Amino acid sequence: MANTYNWKINALDAKVSVGDNKDVVYTVHWSLIAASENKKHTVSNIGTYSVEYDADNFVAYKDLTEEIVIGWLKDGLNVESMKAKLDAQIEKLITPQEITYTDPFAPGAE
Repeated sequence: MANTYNWKINALDAKVSVGDNKDVVYTVHWSLIAASENKKHTVSNIGTYSVEYDADNFVAYKDLTEEIVIGWLKDGLNVESMKAKLDAQIEKLITPQEITYTDPFAPGAE
């Protein structure tokens, strides 16, 4: 099974200023979305990631790119573990092991 994965940056929290730097990002709100090979099943994981301020390697908000922010996530999160969990969710959708019977005793229910 060759699932595909895409990051989505949902929001960035920033301090107005820290020292001489302005718009200092300190939290990334993210989603990691996985789709099955045939794109029939999609699942996602959402979360936040705290960014440590580093004056020596500071990137101004206006200079941030999606690639830079995703790089922070890849460096700081256990992405392989997250992908494995998303893969397991997709596998459960493809081959369900449980079923829910809704309103099983309603008149006309089979």
